[in-house]
Amino acid sequence: MNVRDIVLFVAGCAMIPLVAGCGGGEPVGDVAGEVVFDGQAVSAGMVSFESTDAAAPPRTAPIQNGKYEAAALPPGKYLVRISAGQESQAPPDVHSSPNLQGPEAKDTKFVPLLPQQWNVNSKLSVEVKPGKNTFHFRGDKSGEPRVETGASGS
Repeated sequence: MNVRDIVLFVAGCAMIPLVAGCGGGEPVGDVAGEVVFDGQAVSAGMVSFESTDAAAPPRTAPIQNGKYEAAALPPGKYLVRISAGQESQAPPDVHSSPNLQGPEAKDTKFVPLLPQQWNVNSKLSVEVKPGKNTFHFRGDKSGEPRVETGASGS
């Protein structure tokens, strides 16, 4: 064994801890669940997770047919805001669209489906833990939305 072989062997041994550490990273939580308003699955919308105890940026997950999924959130506490709505054809605003005529003379407006307690004034909070997390968000027009954990079902 010459000096070059010894140097390569030592350098290789020094790299083992670095390679072993690759891919380990910080633990993360995957989040999934249902969004139900007035007994009906919310067909489309967005769930936003805003970290309250870490410097993690907000994460959003689309709602599709009442279900959402978000992967790889850092563990911690989050404020949850949920938005959903529907497009509505309204008569045109003649002040903003004076040249429109005929069937195309309708403005599309976004009509919020959920009350402000679900989004702007949300008090919904969850704690994401490493691994799988299930949070169902349910409520109606008459009160605050609630969070349920565990298996799906209405």
